Amino acid sequence: MIGSIVTTTKGHLQGTVENGIGVWRGVRYAKAPVNELRFRSPEPVGEWKGVLDAIDFGAVPPQPMERAVRMGMTGSEKMDEDCLFLNIWSPKADDKKRPVMVWIPGGAYITGAGSIDMYNGHVLAGNGDVVVVTINYRLGALGYLDFTEWAEAETAFESNLGLRDQVAALKWVKENIAAFGGDPGNVTIFGESAGGNAVTTLLAVPSARGLFKQAIAESSAPTSVYGKDFARQFSKKFLDILGIGENEIEILKTLPVHDIVAASYTLLQQNSQDIPGSLSFGPVVDGDFLPDYPLEIIRSGATTGIPLLIGTNKDEATLFDQMDPPLIPTTKEMIHKMFENTDPEAEERITSAYLTFPNKESTLGMGRDAIFHMPSVWYAEAYSRHDKTWMYRFDYQTLTLKASKLGATHGMEILYAFQTFDSALGKRMTAFGAKHAALKVSQRIQGHWINFAKYGNPNPPEGEIWPKYDETNHYTMIFDKRDYIEKDPNRMIRLAWEGVGIYK
Repeated sequence: MIGSIVTTTKGHLQGTVENGIGVWRGVRYAKAPVNELRFRSPEPVGEWKGVLDAIDFGAVPPQPMERAVRMGMTGSEKMDEDCLFLNIWSPKADDKKRPVMVWIPGGAYITGAGSIDMYNGHVLAGNGDVVVVTINYRLGALGYLDFTEWAEAETAFESNLGLRDQVAALKWVKENIAAFGGDPGNVTIFGESAGGNAVTTLLAVPSARGLFKQAIAESSAPTSVYGKDFARQFSKKFLDILGIGENEIEILKTLPVHDIVAASYTLLQQNSQDIPGSLSFGPVVDGDFLPDYPLEIIRSGATTGIPLLIGTNKDEATLFDQMDPPLIPTTKEMIHKMFENTDPEAEERITSAYLTFPNKESTLGMGRDAIFHMPSVWYAEAYSRHDKTWMYRFDYQTLTLKASKLGATHGMEILYAFQTFDSALGKRMTAFGAKHAALKVSQRIQGHWINFAKYGNPNPPEGEIWPKYDETNHYTMIFDKRDYIEKDPNRMIRLAWEGVGIYK
């Protein structure tokens, strides 16, 4: 059903109404980052005349499609460098000023898009009476490699382009979301994996201040943000893969995009073996757009006033163990190499905290803790010194996940936050009559997310069931068949990891 025409600051958009929810897809929030704008900061979209259709999703960012299919795409999506689009679901385009929830998709900063079916905002918007926005941003080398060191002029190549895209999308939301029934003064950013890393990084980006009021980081890897010296090796390897000299980087401006995507994937494969536990593509501390490591900025208290909800999944690493390359360390050999590269003196102390090491369960636990859980704990500890913080752990697993030995693996909580059990992944995860039980878990999780977006607190207005996180008690909500609060879960492992050096 065709929906009402909405007027943005730059022109008119025609969406649809689907089961009572207004939907606008493929909304351009910045100019196409092509030709002279490749490797440049996003520029605001220009005005247009007439009414533009916002019926279909825009193109997904260039990415290795074989890997993208494993991450939730169908393989039939249009892929194009002109990809800076967002999508909106709203109960009604009126003047009600509903809370806004902006989703930043994950995918190791090399795959992903806001159009993946498990990110469908229809149910979340309807259940919560909120406006849901999902975004695209540049991926791989186009979005997250830093070539500024070799550029003749700083304006030719800029850093942190994917991160800059996210800020541009948030600026668009602030300027336009009221027309869709949203409150520009009450925006919550939320994301998972690389999207969670984006959330914990955006909290430290000066130009993002004032663009959101709350933040939810699902399975973030908050410390996977590197200094220019460390990140330089990735850019150099990328050039070597393409056979481009450091004094020839202008070639990148006109290189076919499929060559850039192929080289990005080769770099990812090499680094997962050579530098296990590192993120080939991700934010770089450039001293300008991102002035320091996010964890250090948080420790300084520079981002006061924004409540944070943060957490991880119990079995994060099992999904990566089935990947090639695995992206995070999942074997004894990879874990040993990770410590060799970072903090050799800590290896014995930490491995001894895992009582069954080096069996598979322990090695997967160490990979989970090194990349996701412990950095999230460190971030939550630092954040709780200055602002309201809540922490969770997602433990719930359906029969399918139990049978596959994946458990409460990486990304599974997304289905429960969005309640997208009718997506392709959702149907597989809730086969064999498991949907009814999963819906009950989802209702509780989604309820907390909605409360947080509305009130800056995951608790219902009538009373507290989820205490705030702090460095004394480490209260953590465990999501399972029955939710419960655990005080300082896995305390001995947490203590063993204290003070461990990380890739910088």
